[in-house]
Amino acid sequence: MPLVLYDSYTQKTRPVDETKLITIYDCGPTVYNDVHIGNVRPMITFDVLVKYLRYKQDQVRYVQNLTDIDDKIINKAKQENKTESQISEFYSEQYIKLMAQLNAIKPDVMPKVSENIDDIIDFVDQLVKKNKAYVADDGDVYFSIDSVRDTYGKLSKQNLDELIDGVRKTNKKNKANSLDFVLWKKTDTGLNWKSPWNDHGRPGWHTECVLFVNKYLDKSITIHGGGIDLIFPHHENENAQNEALNGCGLADFWMHTGHINVDGIKMSKSLNNFILAKDILKKYSSNVIRWYMFQTTYRNPLNFSQVLIDQAKENLEKLMRSINTAIINLKLNNIKLKRSKVVSQEFIKAMDRDLNFPNAVTVIIEQVKTFSILFRNKDFTSINSTIDSIFTEFDVLGIKYELKFSKEDLKIIANWKKAIKRNDYTITDSCRKYFIDKKII
Repeated sequence: MPLVLYDSYTQKTRPVDETKLITIYDCGPTVYNDVHIGNVRPMITFDVLVKYLRYKQDQVRYVQNLTDIDDKIINKAKQENKTESQISEFYSEQYIKLMAQLNAIKPDVMPKVSENIDDIIDFVDQLVKKNKAYVADDGDVYFSIDSVRDTYGKLSKQNLDELIDGVRKTNKKNKANSLDFVLWKKTDTGLNWKSPWNDHGRPGWHTECVLFVNKYLDKSITIHGGGIDLIFPHHENENAQNEALNGCGLADFWMHTGHINVDGIKMSKSLNNFILAKDILKKYSSNVIRWYMFQTTYRNPLNFSQVLIDQAKENLEKLMRSINTAIINLKLNNIKLKRSKVVSQEFIKAMDRDLNFPNAVTVIIEQVKTFSILFRNKDFTSINSTIDSIFTEFDVLGIKYELKFSKEDLKIIANWKKAIKRNDYTITDSCRKYFIDKKII
């Protein structure tokens, strides 16, 4: 069964061609501060996507950038009396550390803007030479929206004339069109480089990603993704540049994750309701954070509240205790857990339907519910295969199962086995109480 995904550009759900290399690009963070939980959602979504495709033995190449040249980094460096490189390197390391903490795989390539300046200059130069971009009187290089007038706005579903009217009042005199965006900014503030257009400048934001897609993947890739807030102008402007230079759309599928609201209100700096990912990790495990995010489909808004994440934690802990109980019962019956890494067909069906996380979670919950009947029937083969299936499904979802029995635990299980044989219910009850008190079962 093929994976089908919703494409933001066509607004249709279509099958992904899994017979060839699947190329995925996810817009990464601007590394000037710690990321918030809104940034974590696309990280986890694309992590699961890649893990699932690789579980299906598809060939996948996954790229995510790090924006380390930006006005925000310059301002942060001034505030802290540090260099831009010190700021960007520190927060790049923090982001990669966060990925590991959240059990997210590291992309195959994580390019930085600062390490690709020559390629960005060449990319912009090609657009200028094809008359898709122009050098303004003040030395800035702008992309010409008029060069892609027939396609601009189709990704974000906006009317070009209405967009132009909306920004006309703030149009800079040196722009040919009020919607034209900067590809190369003339400036001697912060890190800057010599280019064919001026002696001091740096890239605009929208060019780096399309350059990275072209350089590390292809002119047109399978999947391009990010948060829903990136559709306009960032993704629209990326796609416009690729249309202008390569004559094709940048991706076959555009995937966008929904907003995370806090107590029903959209996160915003003005309301100061941003929740940093590192702060959440002080209180909740990566398992809980992921389980909470799987309670709704990736495209829908997700509401964060203390009540909801505590509920997710409680439900996951209950699930884990049931699995632990099943594993201990296998041990009590001298059965070794075998791993074949085969998931249930219902789980595959849920994931193939546009990564339907809630349905995938429901499949696992229903699998756990079967344990009581299987125990009653002494069907240990089915118990074994069900645990194996759940563990593999956990792997795909990035959920870690880490039950490790101490020497004391193993000793108690051995005593439990002996007590069962001689029908010593006092000892068996005592052993069971030991694991309940430790919150293992």
